[in-house]
Amino acid sequence: MKKILLLAGVWAFLGGCVRMTAYSPTLSESAMPNEKPAIAQPGPQTHRIRVAIVVRQASVHLMAPETFVFSGFPIEGTPIIAKGQERYHEATLTSDKLYAHKAYIEPLGEGDIQVDGRSYKGSIEILEDQKGTLTVINELSLENYVMGVLAGEIPRNWPLEALKAQAIAARTFAVLTQTQARQKGGAYDIENTALFQMYRGSELVNENIQKAVGQTQDDILTYRSAPILAFYHSNCGGKTSRALGVWSKDQPYLKSTDCPFGNNGAHFRWRTEMPLADLIRKLRKAGFKAADVVRLEPLGRDESGRITELAVMDENGHRTKMKASAFRMAVGPDLIRSTRFDALVQSNKVVFSGKGWGHGVGLCQEGAYGMAMKGYNAFDILRHYYRGIMIEKLGNNENKLF
Repeated sequence: MKKILLLAGVWAFLGGCVRMTAYSPTLSESAMPNEKPAIAQPGPQTHRIRVAIVVRQASVHLMAPETFVFSGFPIEGTPIIAKGQERYHEATLTSDKLYAHKAYIEPLGEGDIQVDGRSYKGSIEILEDQKGTLTVINELSLENYVMGVLAGEIPRNWPLEALKAQAIAARTFAVLTQTQARQKGGAYDIENTALFQMYRGSELVNENIQKAVGQTQDDILTYRSAPILAFYHSNCGGKTSRALGVWSKDQPYLKSTDCPFGNNGAHFRWRTEMPLADLIRKLRKAGFKAADVVRLEPLGRDESGRITELAVMDENGHRTKMKASAFRMAVGPDLIRSTRFDALVQSNKVVFSGKGWGHGVGLCQEGAYGMAMKGYNAFDILRHYYRGIMIEKLGNNENKLF
């Protein structure tokens, strides 16, 4: 594999500062993964993680410092952009430009790499898939990854204790997901999607986030000495759900709990209207046979008020039953923000009104904000949403947390 080492002056990444106005509504809306594997072990110095930041894409735009190590693709002809003392390479890669179906960009010292306009710490690996598309993997320290998750999941100006609680939950989820991926022999440990965690790279990380992650370094949540499924969501609508109500599998630490702390949150209440024809089209696309819809009837609700099962009734009185979580995914989780809703079918539209945003299991992010504003610390917050858990250190010894 061809490797080219280009040395030049010190390069510092210049990234635009974007004010974040929204954050990820849900985590892990997919089926609940298995639990209690042995924890994936870190390297000799620090725990590292491999994050798929681009999956099966036709091309990738890259910008990297000239001082970095580039291998696996021709670098000689790429443009060199200079700003004062700073110089970096810019390239758009497609599969036909890769040697041996792989490419790497390795950092020398400090510096960020831009992938499709977003900045990342660590190294970049680019893999060609079977159909000629590209998957980009960002390998970096777990702590830098957690900083990027905080930047993507919650506002960075929130109280420190709320950020610390989020950091511990995000780190725990990453460690458990990484372990399961490595047991399956995957090319990467976790994806950058709402089905896992929203990871925004390095450009939005501020001092507040750095402090929250630094003060909780290596902390993870455990139940009986095993890392937990640390699910979280934007707003529970006043009461969280137990895992059984969402994934049909219970966990002793994921129980329903009252949460008045997020009642003033931006996502506590919601309302949306959609044309009836759009609803029918989306249900058909998801595999439900819906000739017409005249009524949406809840068939059961859990202790938090979320619908567990509903019936779609057509004009002939025929009812099609489905899980409320499946209905939400079919219609769109950004439209039906939670399964705690009421629906009114009118002549040509459907009006939904509800509470909360997300699946409602585990940590309520806006509830954590409310608790922090009332003086609760991170451990208080986490113990409120995850029952019977402990905070332990992720260590370097095999099969041990310490």
